[in-house]
Amino acid sequence: MSDSAGKNGVQLLDRAVTLLDFVADAGSEGLTLKSLCELSGLNKVTCHRILNSLVEHQLLHKIQGDKCYRLGTKLLIFGAKAARGPGLRRQFQPALERLRKQTGETAMLMARDRDDSVCIDRYDSEYQMQTLTGSVGGSVPLGLGPGSLAILSFLDTEQQQEMLQRNQARLESWPMLTPPRLARWIAETAEQGYALDTGELIPGIAGIAVPIRVAGAGVVGSLGLTFLSPRLNDDVCQRYVALLKQEVAEIEPLLSPLDTRLRASM
Repeated sequence: MSDSAGKNGVQLLDRAVTLLDFVADAGSEGLTLKSLCELSGLNKVTCHRILNSLVEHQLLHKIQGDKCYRLGTKLLIFGAKAARGPGLRRQFQPALERLRKQTGETAMLMARDRDDSVCIDRYDSEYQMQTLTGSVGGSVPLGLGPGSLAILSFLDTEQQQEMLQRNQARLESWPMLTPPRLARWIAETAEQGYALDTGELIPGIAGIAVPIRVAGAGVVGSLGLTFLSPRLNDDVCQRYVALLKQEVAEIEPLLSPLDTRLRASM
């Protein structure tokens, strides 16, 4: 293969991944060809060709007559395969099930992925409720939501500031997350040892999360509970925090700093 052909192949892959990222960020609403062209800077012909290829490989999904592209089913398969074996998801699955049974709430496991927090597993309660990340695989920028704050607040100050700066434009979509308010939220989380959302981000939905640390790798994720905010009071808060911390304390020693699945997100 010539150098030029190799470079073209890498460029094509980069463009395809960029388009997948944009579609993923759009969530269930998806994005139109026009929007993807504007976001990526690609011309319509090139963008359409790459999108069609991604649809053929089931990495994207497009219903006949629908103008929007959404994530495809094959990504769910990839995600399930990636989660097998060592790593956070396998280690925490019994804990998630116990938490759901003990509390009746939705238990969620988040992992850090660069400047984002990704939901890698969740055990839902009997109540259908909206969450910031949606289903497994959904992500939010670090700084948005208790699961995310439980990660961000326990990184060093320099890392926090760099991430907040990179995520600034995305966080501005949430008017209540002004820089002073977010700074106070981070400080409160670091001081009390857990993140708490009483229902400010999604009215009626509260959340509590604690960080997951690995020796030699730092904070790699968070374990949390999401529930209806009318259930929240001091007793419930302290009980849920104690349950979460107990589960994390028992599992953290089992997480190896040599596990590349934990370190890849750093």
